[in-house]
Amino acid sequence: MRSRLAPLAAIAVAAMGLTLAGCAGGGSDNGDTVKLTLGSWRTEDIAMWEDEILPAFHESHPNIEVEFAATDTNDYNAAIQSQVEGGNAPDLITCRPFDVNRAWIADGYFDDLTGLEALDSFTPTAQAAWQGADGATYCVPVASVLAGFYYNKAIFDELGLEVPTTQAEFIDVLQAIKDDGTYTPLALGSADGWQLAYNVLYNLGPNYWKGEEGRLGLIDGTQKLTDPGFVDAFAATEALVPFLPDGYEAITYDDMGQLFSLGQAAIIPDGSWNINQLTSTGLDVGVFGAPVPAAGDQRYQQEMPDMAIGLNASSKNKDAATEFLNWLVTPEFLELYVNKLPGFFAMTTDAPAYDNPLAQAFSDLKTDAELTPRLALDRLSAGTPPLDDEIWVALQQMYAGTLTPESATAELQAGLDSWYVPAG
Repeated sequence: MRSRLAPLAAIAVAAMGLTLAGCAGGGSDNGDTVKLTLGSWRTEDIAMWEDEILPAFHESHPNIEVEFAATDTNDYNAAIQSQVEGGNAPDLITCRPFDVNRAWIADGYFDDLTGLEALDSFTPTAQAAWQGADGATYCVPVASVLAGFYYNKAIFDELGLEVPTTQAEFIDVLQAIKDDGTYTPLALGSADGWQLAYNVLYNLGPNYWKGEEGRLGLIDGTQKLTDPGFVDAFAATEALVPFLPDGYEAITYDDMGQLFSLGQAAIIPDGSWNINQLTSTGLDVGVFGAPVPAAGDQRYQQEMPDMAIGLNASSKNKDAATEFLNWLVTPEFLELYVNKLPGFFAMTTDAPAYDNPLAQAFSDLKTDAELTPRLALDRLSAGTPPLDDEIWVALQQMYAGTLTPESATAELQAGLDSWYVPAG
């Protein structure tokens, strides 16, 4: 990823403004061009916005000029905070989910979007990642990402394997691949703790802690990480260790992707954002959702709210910015966005079709599942020690054999108890 890019040349786009009630400043009543800036951490999307999305907006909105100003993801939070404090923040700010954004809301970065027509296109669950303590929504959801298990269809055909739907079937499939000896059953290493959490525990786990029931139970204090559903989720994660490559402790996330894309491993747990990379060598790849504990169990699917766009409370161009926010729920924007970025998914109630077959297969995982975001990013990581970071470390220790599922969850709950007051 590139380090840091200066704002790009502005691209002419346009809007005649539907406004939020009470919005000040903004539009151009005399026909002059209104200039907006959209801040984002997605430097890799510059060409898409410049060449595809903003020109499409321009076709129907000729009086607004939008500059897509991207900052490297590692610098983005600090840059936005500095710009807000200096009074020169973008009119439109790409919003992080949950705790980071909740802190920005509390500090007055955004306008409350209550009454914005665009929000009618989203369920309360889809809006939750960008709501403040007052329950109001401050950003328009743009995209989510999913987690699942990619598999090499040729290897499955060669070994006569069926896609597993239960945990027992999953272990049987992994054992059959291991017994054959030709391929690594699971492209998975533990060098990067984040991916053990996001792509394994938070992928398998919702089927054990029952999605939102367990996640919200931790938040309101009615459940503990030492409860059976959470311990069983850690146990299901630990059960994959016998099927990992030799030297897995040193294998990074990038190493995992290479092992799979070169056809040396049959399955990889990963996010939908990696579709292009994992299929770059021409493999015929499928995807299946996290197997359930027992046949007939309700299936739960991790859907992580990834990004949204909010209105800078200090913007001088609120009418024009509001028109842009309303455009984000149109089929024109959604179809462009999700098909230029396979693996990123619309969060609207009426989702567009996906041109990429694997993206559509990922989207299909949502049809019979209850959706839930990553476990520890909402409130539970706002203090010290942050639960999400602690889970990364605990999973690495579990994979190294120094913690059991029981001891890992006990340590994590003790850390959470040391600072967290349940939001009951």
